[in-house]
Amino acid sequence: MDKSLQPLEPEDISLHQHLDRETLVERLKIFIADLLQHDFGKLCNLMYRHDVNERRFNEALSLPDDESRSEAIANLVIDREMQKIKTREMYARFKNKNLIDE
Repeated sequence: MDKSLQPLEPEDISLHQHLDRETLVERLKIFIADLLQHDFGKLCNLMYRHDVNERRFNEALSLPDDESRSEAIANLVIDREMQKIKTREMYARFKNKNLIDE
């Protein structure tokens, strides 16, 4: 397997490393495909913990093959994490604005 497509290990990620979305999807797909085949319960638990939309997750599971399913689920996870980042940034700006106004 191409080493560039191996799942990320914690030591591979530094605070200064920037990965593009395509690379993140490819690496996450590997992990998700393994869970689809070997530990579906863990995959469901992770989707719940990451607060991935249940309807969209079920739609992804209905795709015809593991490659499609794992890619769709990887995109759902990344989309949800990006949404959480934006929400936290908005909350921080709102909180800071209120502190300044006081």
